[in-house]
Amino acid sequence: MISQLQTAARSGIRLSLRGLRKWPYGGAMLFIAAMLYKLNWLDGQLNVGGMNPWKWTVNLGAMVLATFWTVWLGRRTRAVVLACLDIVFSAVMLADLVYFRYFKDFISVPVLLQAGQVGELEDSIWNLIHPGDWILFADLPAAVAIAVFVCWRLRPSRLERLGQPRPRKSLKAVLLRLALGVALLVGGIYMIAVPVNIQKNGWARGLFVGNWWNVPIYNVTGLFGFHGYDAYRYAKEHWFGSGPSQADIQEAEEWFDKRAALQKQAETEPMFGAYKGKNVLIVQAEAFQTFVIGQSVNGKEITPNLNKLIGQSLYFPNFYHQTGQGRTSDADFLTNCSLHPMPTGSVFIRFADHTYNCLPSILNGQGYDTTVHHAYEGSFWNRNNMYRNMQYADFYTIKDYTNDEPLGWSLGDKSFFRQTIDQLKQRDKSPFYAFAITISGHHPYNLPSTATHFDAGPFEGTTFGDYLKASHYVDEAVGELVQRLKDEGLWDNTILMFYGDHDNSLYDAEPYEKLFGRKLSDQEKDALQRKVPFFIHFPNDAHAGVIEKPVGQIDTTPTVLQLLGIPASGYKLMGVSMLSEAEAPVVFRNGGFATKQVYYVPSDDGILEHGTCYLAETGEPTEMSACQAGAEAARLELKVSDLVVEHDLIPTLLDSANGASGDTSGGNAGGEKANEENPSAGSESGSNAAPPAAP
Repeated sequence: MISQLQTAARSGIRLSLRGLRKWPYGGAMLFIAAMLYKLNWLDGQLNVGGMNPWKWTVNLGAMVLATFWTVWLGRRTRAVVLACLDIVFSAVMLADLVYFRYFKDFISVPVLLQAGQVGELEDSIWNLIHPGDWILFADLPAAVAIAVFVCWRLRPSRLERLGQPRPRKSLKAVLLRLALGVALLVGGIYMIAVPVNIQKNGWARGLFVGNWWNVPIYNVTGLFGFHGYDAYRYAKEHWFGSGPSQADIQEAEEWFDKRAALQKQAETEPMFGAYKGKNVLIVQAEAFQTFVIGQSVNGKEITPNLNKLIGQSLYFPNFYHQTGQGRTSDADFLTNCSLHPMPTGSVFIRFADHTYNCLPSILNGQGYDTTVHHAYEGSFWNRNNMYRNMQYADFYTIKDYTNDEPLGWSLGDKSFFRQTIDQLKQRDKSPFYAFAITISGHHPYNLPSTATHFDAGPFEGTTFGDYLKASHYVDEAVGELVQRLKDEGLWDNTILMFYGDHDNSLYDAEPYEKLFGRKLSDQEKDALQRKVPFFIHFPNDAHAGVIEKPVGQIDTTPTVLQLLGIPASGYKLMGVSMLSEAEAPVVFRNGGFATKQVYYVPSDDGILEHGTCYLAETGEPTEMSACQAGAEAARLELKVSDLVVEHDLIPTLLDSANGASGDTSGGNAGGEKANEENPSAGSESGSNAAPPAAP
């Protein structure tokens, strides 16, 4: 009896093993199990909400959809395909992880359009890959080995030598496989559709309508679900989508009308036209943040030149960058065109052919010589095309510089500033508007010690320490720039503006707390990563002081226009002059915002009410009701900006405004409107004009 039971058991095991070998989805099941483990590990690294049953289900559904069709393949082909899928999916997860560590966002289709720039970011990419990340590829040797073994074992020559006939599929077997594939397809769709729809009709209501942030979408769809939705979103936007509705256009018109009324206040204030005809030089400093200003390490100032210059300038300690995935190009767009960047990709890449009311085109109509200077390839961030559309008179690229100080990515900032002033002197045109973009402070900040001349003390040997050294180098370069402007006789006739373009991508709070010698609150941690320095130095050190109100990069163009006596209300700009008594919230790309009263940080799930509202004065959390209206207004502002940029609405809005006012001259991007709306504007000039009202 026992012998019979043992024989039956052995037969059952043999039949089970034979059945598993014939089960066409066995390899896919192993693949799915490995992918789910990796996606769970990846979610822990991202730390944006954690795994939940919904996310587990949509991740499983995504993997079933990725593999259901393999049941229709032969065993050898199926093994190879699954190994290839393992390699591709693992690489996608690593790419998303590295990208998220730098941008706090996910790779999207528009970002892939910028893939040609990846080679330029090689050092930064390797710096963002951690040793533990190779767990994403731990199963690949087994997957490849299985594929090789199956292909070897089932190769036709071996089967012929062993006398085994090639398997022939019966109609029944074909139909069973077809039915299994269809069942898996339906099951995969069901596992995604049901959890997503439950969340869309619940806490995530309206999430897929807005465009403010990708992280909440990931928390609903999972990683590969997000990429699927992103591909659909891109196709709808570029291939199948329709233009904005009349209601959308009317909403945008009403928003800009209200903003124009706010901007008009600057036209009645003392600083309007106070510096009409003066030169304007704006320096955009790579990854330069506010926290280094006034700080010392081992008794040595990190930024001694900037500290001194800020004391002679009008300084805005609560100035925020508002960039998104476009980073440096976003800062450029915000500063010069006074519109928000897009939620995915870069405006410079995606919409360089659209019409904008940008500062260089406006100033061209005021007789200014407009130039932009950047010691790098002109094709990077599609600058050649975008700057042509912005109507700069000239764009100076690396080809126009002598690389006599090779440093970091390109030319060192000291030489860059020196040669930029040479270029302006050679043009010998006045007044000029020059926009200079530095590059030495770029991640991963590994400048040679011979250039930085700074001891990072306890931070020596860390990326944070390298950042402090790079900041000190940039400070030295600014000191030399100021001296060069003085030597060339430009200092007393030039408005100098300086600001940082975006954060430094170093998000660990520990080194900051070590530098400050204290713990940081949650609000301080968020604001620290958003604050970049901004100051305006006027001729003769006029108007030196501090304005505490929160302002952002989007406010820069209206500020310049106020100083030069050009009405900002005549253009479709979203910012408000920093020098005006009028105020507007500083809106961030993720839907957060800052005002004098409150500071709002949205939640990772995208639900407005789940965000955190802080009192600006104390940094302490307060009732969400204090931020509710501001958060809704921030979302509307981002929506309007996205409509304008994506659908090229500036000409439509200008035509509508001109038609409503009876002006038949038509709007333009070049800014020939001058001061027609206010012929008395700019009657005061020079540095003796009245200072702005106290903040």
